[in-house]
Parts: sequence; C-alpha cells; structure tokens
Amino acid sequence: MITLPHHFEFLSDAWLDEARNFLEREGKIRKEKLGGRAFALTERFTDAPPHMKFPDNVATWSVRYDGETVRVARDFDDSANLVIEGDYQAALTAAQFVGLLAPGAWTVMQRQVATIFGKDAIRAKGALVDPQAHQLVALLHDHLGRRTVENPDLEHRARRQGLTGKIREMEENGFAVIARAIAPEFADEVRTATLRALLPHQAFSMNWMLYHGRELEQLIQNPLMMTLVDASLGRGAVIASFSCIKKGPGPGLIPMHTDYAQVPEPYPEFSMTGVGVWALEDWRVESGPTWLIPGSHRMRRAPRSGDSREGGVPIEMPKGSVVFFTHGIWHWQGDRTEPGDRVTLHAHFNRGILRSLEPKKTDVQLLHRNSPRLGEMLGEDDWFDKLSASGRDHVRFDYMLRLNAFTDKQKKLILSDTPSMRSGGSQG
Repeated sequence: MITLPHHFEFLSDAWLDEARNFLEREGKIRKEKLGGRAFALTERFTDAPPHMKFPDNVATWSVRYDGETVRVARDFDDSANLVIEGDYQAALTAAQFVGLLAPGAWTVMQRQVATIFGKDAIRAKGALVDPQAHQLVALLHDHLGRRTVENPDLEHRARRQGLTGKIREMEENGFAVIARAIAPEFADEVRTATLRALLPHQAFSMNWMLYHGRELEQLIQNPLMMTLVDASLGRGAVIASFSCIKKGPGPGLIPMHTDYAQVPEPYPEFSMTGVGVWALEDWRVESGPTWLIPGSHRMRRAPRSGDSREGGVPIEMPKGSVVFFTHGIWHWQGDRTEPGDRVTLHAHFNRGILRSLEPKKTDVQLLHRNSPRLGEMLGEDDWFDKLSASGRDHVRFDYMLRLNAFTDKQKKLILSDTPSMRSGGSQG
C-alpha cells in the first residue's frame, strides 16, 4: 500500500482495522442507544485494483453487531440487513464522500456516482431500519472517508472511469474535454454558489473560490478531473488558484496566451501547470467559450505579437462539462454574441514542486469535511514547508516519491499502443 500512516486505501486491511477500532469504540459509547438490537451490513465490489491482491480482484467485508459486540470481517454475508454490491472504483468515489448525515447529502453522493459510473454501478438490497444503527454506520462512513485515499493505480482508475482515451488526447493535443463530468443539477448549484460569492466590485472575476461553499469544495475534487490532473502533473499537484469569471455579451477580454507565468523558454517537455474550466451553461460558439490551438504546447513558448490564431478551435460542450488543458497550450477567451452571462470556474493546478498564486489556507474544518484528496491539493501530503526542529519530513518525502513513481509507471501503460489499452474507452 502507498499511503501516509494516517490514511488508507479503500477496503485494505488497514482500512478494515480502522473500521473495527471505530465501531468497537463507538459501540461501547452508544450501547444504551443501540438497545441490544442486532444488525449486519456487508459489501462486495468487483474489479478492484490488482495491486490490492484480492481474490479475483473482488473486495468484500462485513459488519455484524449482535447487541453486545461488533465483528468486522473480510467475508461477504448475503443474509445481512443491508447488502451493497457494485464496481470498486464507483464504491471508492462514494467512500470518499464526507458528511453523510447532512440534509440532502445522500442524494448528492448518489448523484455523483451515477453521473460518472451509471445508476447501477452500486446496488443496495435491504436497509438498516433502526435509526441508531443507521446513524452509527453513517458516522463510520464519514470517519473512514476523511482517511480514504484515491486509487493510486492511474491506469486502472482511468480505465474504470472511461478516461484512457482522454489521457491520450490530452498528451497529443494539450487538452481534453470530459462531457457531463457533473450532473446538470449540480452545475446549476455551483453556478448559484458562484454568483452568490461575487461582490459588485468583483463583477468580472474573483479568486479563492474554494472557500465560498460546499459546492465549490466538491467541484474541485471531481474524480474525473483529478485523473487528468494526476496524468499530466503527477500526484501532489497543488491548487495554484481557483477563480471564477462572469462574462456578458461582447468581445473576448483575454487575449491569446499560455498559463506559464515566468517559466523560461523553451518550456519543459513535461507539464508544469494545468487548468480545468467548468461550463456551468451549454457552451456554443455564440457563448464566447475558450478557444485553443491543438498541439500548440509543442511550440514550448508563449505566443508572440503577430502570431496567428490559425488552427484555433472553440470548446463547445454541454453544461456540466470540463475542458482540461496543460503543457502551455495557446488559448484565449472567445467573443460572446448571445445574451446573458457566461459563468465559469477555473481550477488551476501546479506540479507539486511549484509555488501557487493563492496562499494555501488549511482550515481544519475544511479538511475535516472532505477526503484526503483536498488536503493533497492544499499541500498537506508533500514534504515542502514541513521542516521542523528535528529536520525534514522524510515520511512524506518517501510517500510522494513512491506514489509518483507508481503513477509514472501506470501512465506509460496508458500511452502504450497495446490492444488492451486501445480498448480502454473514453468519456463522451
């Protein structure tokens, strides 16, 4: 397992140990409320990552409470009160959701999983009808969600998410579009939260959007965009800035440029930064979308005065989609001819070795209500800025070294021209 000591891979032995410790402790505290009423929960998920070494890549576990003691085991119990089955990567996405007892949270979690993997990716039979048992399991879910890391196997994860082809497109063209990466309803909620945050004097743009609502926290951790981030910038990439732009009718205000600030030319052959631009309405040419020149990242320089926009393409995509571009690709803001405002969110990421535009604000409550993925993009998991009186943080250094080595190895598999990889699929 490649994790920090306080984190776990989903359904690993360490994850089960943490579940057991939590339930034994909370079971004693809540014994009177549980009232001696027995319950059982079991889960089984197929297509787990091969490095987990589950038999036939099928991960199982169960929880049984007999009214006195809790038993956590590696087995599957089809007679349990609640039986959950499905795809491992889909279940991992659900397992990283924190805040299950908040109003509407269950619906939000289910909607995200269904948008990415389909409505039948996770299936449930039965229920925990006792409210105290339901609350205990929900608290367990959140406790583990704060500690459950993303699948480190980039090739396996991308294949299960249907992104193998998108990673190849990004490598070839410098960008890729993931259509309908979030549900249209969630896009509307994000747009409302964005407009709520904008102040009158910030009518065009504003930074530090991460701290303006739960919707923004969830958006920036979108698992599909994170896979493109990992494939281009490696693990440990940090938020450079998270900004919004509100643009009404008229000519585009942002000229052709790259997002490499003060990076010497020629640009490196590897990506230094990347940005995901979210469409919160349908993007058509009339909407004034982002325009990009495919392959311009191979120039390894910024555009000069007089450089042509020939070959530029408008990014047209439905509401809830994201275009992710990197490698110093040439791009600009298009002219808007239709009425109303185009509202977009721009999630910029830097390779972990770079500084960011926005100073990181590691609010403990923010970290508490999210998975470790958010902490990673705020620099919590790397060894930079961690020097103490006793010296360097070698635990984090070794962790990130091994994680990025595994990521690089699996990316090479994605880019290899083998029959198994060519069948990897792609999000529409």
